[in-house]
Amino acid sequence: MENTRKRKGRIPFGYEKDPENPKFLKAIPDQLAVLGEITELVAARVLSLREGSAWIYQKTGRPLSYQGLKNIVDQEVMQSSHG
Repeated sequence: MENTRKRKGRIPFGYEKDPENPKFLKAIPDQLAVLGEITELVAARVLSLREGSAWIYQKTGRPLSYQGLKNIVDQEVMQSSHG
């Protein structure tokens, strides 16, 4: 599992502090998989942002606001349109 350097501020959804080195983040594959699945459904307009946020909480037990989900979806859509 790959570690990434921690940015200042909140820990992004799908990551946690690396217990061995608090300056780095450790990916949580299960949460990232659910986030990817829900992001695709929201981007395809199958789910609303609020529904997606609720599903994420139900599947992972970790909250993600609908606005936080919107930021992630928007970022994914921007990246896919430029790549």
